[in-house]
Amino acid sequence: MRQQIAELSPRKVPQQQRAQFTVDCILGAAESIIIKSGYDAATTNHIAEVAGVSIGSLYQYFSSKEAIAAALVENAVSKATEVLRECILANMGKPLAEAIRTIITVILSTRREYNFIFMLLPRQVPKLGKLSRSVTTEKFLYNTIRTFYHHHKHEIVVEDLEIAMFVAQHLVVGSIDAYLEDNSILITDEQLVDHIADAVVKYLTK
Repeated sequence: MRQQIAELSPRKVPQQQRAQFTVDCILGAAESIIIKSGYDAATTNHIAEVAGVSIGSLYQYFSSKEAIAAALVENAVSKATEVLRECILANMGKPLAEAIRTIITVILSTRREYNFIFMLLPRQVPKLGKLSRSVTTEKFLYNTIRTFYHHHKHEIVVEDLEIAMFVAQHLVVGSIDAYLEDNSILITDEQLVDHIADAVVKYLTK
C-alpha cells in the first residue's frame, strides 16, 4: 500500500508561483483529455502538449500519468474538504435538522462538481482504488464532524457517536452518489436532500 501510494506521489512539490502554474496546467490538461477522450488517450506526451509544457517539465513533477490522476483526486478532495469544513462550522450552532439539511445540500453540490474525480476516474485507473478509499473528505473532516456530533449530542439518541457518524456518512454519500449516477431517477435535488435529511435526523434522534 505504502509503495503504491509512493509511486503515485508527485516527484516534486512546486515552491514558486510559476512552478505551481505549470502543475496546474498539467492537471487541467489531463482532466480535460480524460473527460473528453478517456483515460487511455491521456498519454504523458499528449498531456504535456495540451498543457503547453515540455515533456521534461511534466516529468519533473510527475513520474507517470497515474501520478497525475492521483494528484487530480487529491486536489479535488482538498478543495471539497475546505468547502464542507466551512459549511459544517457555519452551521454548528443551528438546530440539528436545519444544519444537517444545509450540510447535505453542500455535499450534493461538491459530489456533483467533482463527480468525475470522485467516482469515474478511479474506475478507469485501477491503481487509484486504494488511494481513493484512503484520501476522502470524510477522513480529512473527521475531527470537524465529530465536534459537530458532540455539539448536538443532546439531540442525538444513538449512544455510540462513531457508529452514528459511520451510518449517517454512508447513508448520505451513498444515496447522493447513486442519485448522480442514475439519470433516470425522477426526483429533484431538493426532494433528494429532503428525504436524506429526514432519514438521517430520524436515525439520530428517534
